[in-house]
Amino acid sequence: MEYLFLFSRGYYMQRYFLNQQNQFKSDDVHHIINVMRFKTGVQVEVCKLEGCFLATLEIENQSVSYKLIQLLSDNPPLNITIIQGLPKGDKIDLVTKYATLFQAQGIIFMPMVRSIAKLSNIEHKLGRLNKIAKEAAELSKRSTLPKIQFIENLNTLDLTNKTLILLDELESSYTLKDLYDTNNTNEVYVIIGPEGGIDFKERQSFIDLGAKPLSLGQSILPTELAHIPILNAFLLKKM
Repeated sequence: MEYLFLFSRGYYMQRYFLNQQNQFKSDDVHHIINVMRFKTGVQVEVCKLEGCFLATLEIENQSVSYKLIQLLSDNPPLNITIIQGLPKGDKIDLVTKYATLFQAQGIIFMPMVRSIAKLSNIEHKLGRLNKIAKEAAELSKRSTLPKIQFIENLNTLDLTNKTLILLDELESSYTLKDLYDTNNTNEVYVIIGPEGGIDFKERQSFIDLGAKPLSLGQSILPTELAHIPILNAFLLKKM
C-alpha cells in the first residue's frame, strides 16, 4: 500500500534574531527594507535573550525598530551537541545548516586523524557559519541560535556528566532504537568522523573517554549528513 502525505506550512511569518543590544542587525535591516519591502505595521517575530515575541515593525527611512505585542511559545533546541570531524570544502556549511534545522544545541568542529582539512581562518569561518546558522534557525522557528566552535581536541571540553556517543560503522548491536529507548537527561555529545571515518586508535581513545559506539544501520552516510538520523530520532521522541 502506498501513502501520500501532504503538508501545508500555512502563513509564514518572518523571524529575526536581534543583536546583543536587542536591535535588528544590519543585514536584517537590509532584508526588511529592500528584500521584503515591509512597511510600518507589519508583524514579525523577534528573538532575544528573554525569548521570542510577536512584534510590529516601525520603519522610518533606513531605520527599523519594533514594538513587542506578546511572548511566543518557546521552541528550545535538543540537548545535543554535534562533534564533527573537520570535513573538507563547504561541507562545514552543510553540517551547520542542517544541524541547526534539526535542532542541535551546539556544533563543534574538530580535526581528526583522517581529516583532510586543517584548522585555519577560524574567525572568518565562524562569521560565515553563524550567519548560516541564523538563517536556518529563523527558517525552522528555533528560539535560540546554536553555539558553533572549533577545537583542537576533546581535552578542551568539560565532559563531566555528559553522555558521549560515537557514530561507529564497526558497531552492530547498539542502535538508534536502543538509544531512543534510554531515559537519559544528560547533555549528549555525538562524535562523527570526517571523510574516511575514524582511525582505529582514535576510535579507542574516544571509547576510553567514555564514548558509547552506536550504529546507524547498514547504510553508510556521508559525513556531512550523518548527524541527521540521530537528531531526527530525538526530535521524534520530543514530539
